Amino acid sequence: MQAAAVDRRATFERNGYLGPVGLLDPADCRRLVDYLRRSDLPEPAVWSKGRAVHERYLFDIATQPAILDRVADLLGTDVVLWGVSAVRRKPGDVHPWHSDIESSAPTGGFVSVWIGLEHTSRDSSLQLIRASHRSGTSVQEARAAHGIGRDDATTRALLQFARDRAPDAELVEPEMTDGEGIFFDGRLWHGTDNRSRSGERLALVLQFAGAGLPVRIPDWSELDWPFRLRDEPRPPVILVRGSDRSGSNTVVPPPPLPPADESPLRTAAHAFDFPLDDPEPEKPWQPFPAFRGPTRTCTDMSCHASVLAGGHSPHPPHAHVEEELLIPLHGEVELVVSNGPVDAEPRTERLRPGSFVYYPSGQHHTIRNPGARSVAYLMFKWRTAEWGAGNDLGTEVVRFEDVAPPEGARAFWTTPLLDGPTGCLGKLHAHATVLAPGAGYEPHEDAHDVAIVMLEGTVETLGREVEQHSVVYCSAGEPHGMRNVGPGPARYVVFELHPPGARG
Repeated sequence: MQAAAVDRRATFERNGYLGPVGLLDPADCRRLVDYLRRSDLPEPAVWSKGRAVHERYLFDIATQPAILDRVADLLGTDVVLWGVSAVRRKPGDVHPWHSDIESSAPTGGFVSVWIGLEHTSRDSSLQLIRASHRSGTSVQEARAAHGIGRDDATTRALLQFARDRAPDAELVEPEMTDGEGIFFDGRLWHGTDNRSRSGERLALVLQFAGAGLPVRIPDWSELDWPFRLRDEPRPPVILVRGSDRSGSNTVVPPPPLPPADESPLRTAAHAFDFPLDDPEPEKPWQPFPAFRGPTRTCTDMSCHASVLAGGHSPHPPHAHVEEELLIPLHGEVELVVSNGPVDAEPRTERLRPGSFVYYPSGQHHTIRNPGARSVAYLMFKWRTAEWGAGNDLGTEVVRFEDVAPPEGARAFWTTPLLDGPTGCLGKLHAHATVLAPGAGYEPHEDAHDVAIVMLEGTVETLGREVEQHSVVYCSAGEPHGMRNVGPGPARYVVFELHPPGARG
């Protein structure tokens, strides 16, 4: 275990929690909030916390490296995911202090992750009593010993109960915002009191255990001490790290990936209109979604552009399972590439339009606007069914502002920029192209997805004119062609996403 992981584990064992930690960026939060509000979601498996069994999207959130790597640092090499649930609290709602019954055994071995998604603040987020996991008792048992009812126990009284057994116990009300999470020991005393004046707070709760530890459903008719756990039915758990031959739980496979023909993305052009000169002052980071869905190459492909105000960053360094391309469209941006969520000496790079960066899965990164004026950038994120098969390409920063036409080039020329296999793709290839006025090529089909980002000029493709700050996405097997219909040269960068196994 690395020194940083050892330090995190020591802090966790001492305090009973870690964080807040940045886990999801604003676009991730918005997509997740929209997803959780859908009316067509499947019923959880067996009990209310069994959502990961049938909902691949939530399973993928729970198993992204930024979350699962930390959980494994705390629980060891063999880990199961046993609970995923969404929790809503309106202003004025109180969830009394409690210990989670399923994970309250004094022996420990359980970790929960609480992630704020919407209207998260110090007034609405989780409240904790630090070190209470070392008290050897649950909140409910402590109240019963003092003859205090569930709704009558004050924070002050419970804090004193915890200090009687763990002298360093203290109340913690963390400063949090959307996308940040708290990792806490399953025995820790916690609750919520939404003191916000407006806005329903929405959070996602992920619950893990060391493989082999029995997970049981409580008898919900008795929430106070003594706890009663039902032996049947056993809730389904999903092995997410290592192995489990204990037979203590009902282990089920992860939910299947969505079929490739489920709402597939079609070949289309997308234009963006950025408020670069007059961004909304209360929104220093503004996303502009283009599309998201499966393709013939990717099980999930998304694209959005963003405007970032001067001096701002959308989130702390984070990592995710998807691979990513980021392309500046306007102004100069600063990339921060780090070895983890906390890195005293991260790598930094300045990029302008005519450059891009590729991030492999699990790479911690963020972006900053180092100037005073707003900048804009485009982002692609994707995964495939064979994620994790390999990752020959590491983080790659590519600059091609000053690429000159090859000798003898006239109406149409290209220059290669990037080529190699990734963890998701058989090959990721990129090249820059310049079309002279009137030049172009006839419609054709490719066996791979193609993304084209316009940097300069005007072209005609797919029956419409496409200009600077636009993206054309061509799904594998669908015809597409292009012709320069402007008065000057058209310049663009092409990304080819070859399916897994296609490494030629």
